[in-house]
Amino acid sequence: MSALARLSQRLTEAAAVVLLLSLLASVVLGVVSRALNQPLPWTDEMAQHLLVWTGFVGWMIAARRRSHIRITVIIAELVIQATVIVLALAMLWYSPTLILRNLDIEWVSLPISAALLYMPMPVAAFALVVEAVLEMRDALRGHLPAPESGVQPL
Repeated sequence: MSALARLSQRLTEAAAVVLLLSLLASVVLGVVSRALNQPLPWTDEMAQHLLVWTGFVGWMIAARRRSHIRITVIIAELVIQATVIVLALAMLWYSPTLILRNLDIEWVSLPISAALLYMPMPVAAFALVVEAVLEMRDALRGHLPAPESGVQPL
Protein backbone atom coordinates (compact mmCIF):
# COMPACT_ATOMS: atom_id res chain seq x y z
CA MET A 1 0.00 0.00 0.00
CA SER A 2 1.41 3.39 -0.94
CA ALA A 3 2.06 6.16 1.56
CA LEU A 4 -0.77 8.21 0.03
CA ALA A 5 -3.21 5.30 0.36
CA ARG A 6 -2.18 4.74 4.00
CA LEU A 7 -2.62 8.45 4.75
CA SER A 8 -6.03 8.43 3.08
CA GLN A 9 -7.04 5.35 5.06
CA ARG A 10 -5.90 6.86 8.36
CA LEU A 11 -7.69 10.15 7.68
CA THR A 12 -10.88 8.32 6.73
CA GLU A 13 -10.73 6.17 9.86
CA ALA A 14 -9.98 9.23 12.03
CA ALA A 15 -12.99 10.98 10.49
CA ALA A 16 -15.12 7.94 11.31
CA VAL A 17 -13.99 8.01 14.94
CA VAL A 18 -14.66 11.74 15.27
CA LEU A 19 -18.08 11.41 13.63
CA LEU A 20 -19.07 8.43 15.75
CA LEU A 21 -17.98 10.13 18.99
CA SER A 22 -19.78 13.32 17.96
CA LEU A 23 -22.91 11.32 17.20
CA LEU A 24 -22.70 9.61 20.57
CA ALA A 25 -22.17 12.94 22.35
CA SER A 26 -25.14 14.50 20.56
CA VAL A 27 -27.46 11.64 21.47
CA VAL A 28 -26.27 11.50 25.09
CA LEU A 29 -26.61 15.26 25.43
CA GLY A 30 -30.13 15.07 24.06
CA VAL A 31 -31.11 12.30 26.47
CA VAL A 32 -29.54 14.00 29.50
CA SER A 33 -31.09 17.37 28.67
CA ARG A 34 -34.53 15.75 28.36
CA ALA A 35 -34.04 13.91 31.66
CA LEU A 36 -33.30 17.27 33.29
CA ASN A 37 -36.46 18.67 31.67
CA GLN A 38 -34.38 21.20 29.69
CA PRO A 39 -34.35 19.66 26.18
CA LEU A 40 -31.88 20.97 23.62
CA PRO A 41 -33.79 20.92 20.33
CA TRP A 42 -30.71 20.88 18.12
CA THR A 43 -29.36 17.55 19.40
CA ASP A 44 -31.83 15.46 17.36
CA GLU A 45 -31.09 17.27 14.13
CA MET A 46 -27.36 17.19 14.78
CA ALA A 47 -27.53 13.43 15.37
CA GLN A 48 -29.44 12.93 12.11
CA HIS A 49 -26.85 14.85 10.10
CA LEU A 50 -23.93 13.13 11.82
CA LEU A 51 -25.53 9.76 11.06
CA VAL A 52 -25.64 10.59 7.34
CA TRP A 53 -21.99 11.66 7.35
CA THR A 54 -21.02 8.55 9.32
CA GLY A 55 -22.83 6.42 6.74
CA PHE A 56 -20.81 7.90 3.88
CA VAL A 57 -17.51 7.49 5.72
CA GLY A 58 -18.47 3.95 6.73
CA TRP A 59 -19.27 3.13 3.11
CA MET A 60 -15.79 4.29 2.08
CA ILE A 61 -14.13 2.24 4.83
CA ALA A 62 -16.16 -0.88 4.05
CA ALA A 63 -15.36 -0.58 0.34
CA ARG A 64 -11.65 -0.25 1.06
CA ARG A 65 -11.68 -3.20 3.50
CA ARG A 66 -13.79 -5.28 1.11
CA SER A 67 -16.21 -6.05 3.89
CA HIS A 68 -19.42 -5.66 1.90
CA ILE A 69 -21.20 -8.88 0.95
CA ARG A 70 -19.92 -9.95 -2.43
CA ILE A 71 -19.68 -12.82 -4.86
CA THR A 72 -16.03 -13.44 -5.69
CA VAL A 73 -16.23 -14.47 -9.32
CA ILE A 74 -14.37 -12.27 -11.81
CA ILE A 75 -17.41 -11.48 -13.99
CA ALA A 76 -19.63 -10.77 -10.96
CA GLU A 77 -16.89 -8.61 -9.44
CA LEU A 78 -16.61 -6.55 -12.61
CA VAL A 79 -20.39 -6.07 -12.79
CA ILE A 80 -20.59 -5.12 -9.11
CA GLN A 81 -17.75 -2.61 -9.40
CA ALA A 82 -19.17 -1.16 -12.62
CA THR A 83 -22.49 -0.67 -10.81
CA VAL A 84 -20.70 1.04 -7.92
CA ILE A 85 -18.97 3.34 -10.41
CA VAL A 86 -22.28 4.26 -12.06
CA LEU A 87 -23.88 5.01 -8.70
CA ALA A 88 -20.84 6.99 -7.49
CA LEU A 89 -20.69 8.98 -10.74
CA ALA A 90 -24.38 9.82 -10.37
CA MET A 91 -23.67 11.01 -6.83
CA LEU A 92 -20.70 13.01 -8.09
CA TRP A 93 -22.81 14.55 -10.87
CA TYR A 94 -25.83 15.51 -8.74
CA SER A 95 -24.19 16.40 -5.43
CA PRO A 96 -22.96 19.90 -6.44
CA THR A 97 -26.50 20.84 -7.49
CA LEU A 98 -27.87 19.43 -4.25
CA ILE A 99 -25.32 21.37 -2.23
CA LEU A 100 -25.99 24.63 -4.10
CA ARG A 101 -29.76 24.29 -3.77
CA ASN A 102 -29.44 23.95 -0.01
CA LEU A 103 -26.92 26.72 0.65
CA ASP A 104 -29.57 29.26 1.61
CA ILE A 105 -31.71 26.82 3.61
CA GLU A 106 -30.99 26.60 7.33
CA TRP A 107 -31.43 23.74 9.74
CA VAL A 108 -34.65 23.84 11.68
CA SER A 109 -32.92 24.19 15.04
CA LEU A 110 -29.65 26.00 14.22
CA PRO A 111 -28.57 28.76 11.84
CA ILE A 112 -26.38 26.38 9.84
CA SER A 113 -26.70 25.77 6.10
CA ALA A 114 -28.51 22.57 5.14
CA ALA A 115 -25.89 22.18 2.40
CA LEU A 116 -23.54 20.92 5.10
CA LEU A 117 -25.46 17.64 5.13
CA TYR A 118 -24.61 16.97 1.48
CA MET A 119 -20.98 18.07 1.44
CA PRO A 120 -19.46 14.60 2.01
CA MET A 121 -21.26 13.25 -1.08
CA PRO A 122 -18.76 14.32 -3.75
CA VAL A 123 -15.79 13.28 -1.61
CA ALA A 124 -17.33 9.86 -0.91
CA ALA A 125 -18.34 9.44 -4.57
CA PHE A 126 -14.83 10.23 -5.82
CA ALA A 127 -13.27 7.83 -3.29
CA LEU A 128 -15.72 5.09 -4.31
CA VAL A 129 -14.93 5.53 -8.02
CA VAL A 130 -11.19 5.25 -7.33
CA GLU A 131 -11.68 2.21 -5.10
CA ALA A 132 -13.97 0.48 -7.64
CA VAL A 133 -11.51 1.07 -10.49
CA LEU A 134 -8.72 -0.45 -8.36
CA GLU A 135 -10.98 -3.42 -7.52
CA MET A 136 -11.71 -3.96 -11.22
CA ARG A 137 -7.99 -3.81 -12.02
CA ASP A 138 -7.28 -6.41 -9.34
CA ALA A 139 -10.08 -8.67 -10.57
CA LEU A 140 -8.78 -8.52 -14.14
CA ARG A 141 -5.33 -9.47 -12.86
CA GLY A 142 -6.85 -12.50 -11.14
CA HIS A 143 -6.63 -11.15 -7.61
CA LEU A 144 -10.13 -11.84 -6.33
CA PRO A 145 -10.92 -9.77 -3.27
CA ALA A 146 -10.88 -11.32 0.16
CA PRO A 147 -12.26 -9.45 3.13
CA GLU A 148 -9.73 -8.10 5.63
CA SER A 149 -11.59 -9.70 8.53
CA GLY A 150 -10.00 -13.05 7.83
CA VAL A 151 -13.20 -14.60 6.47
CA GLN A 152 -12.38 -16.41 3.26
CA PRO A 153 -14.61 -16.19 0.19
CA LEU A 154 -16.65 -19.23 -0.83
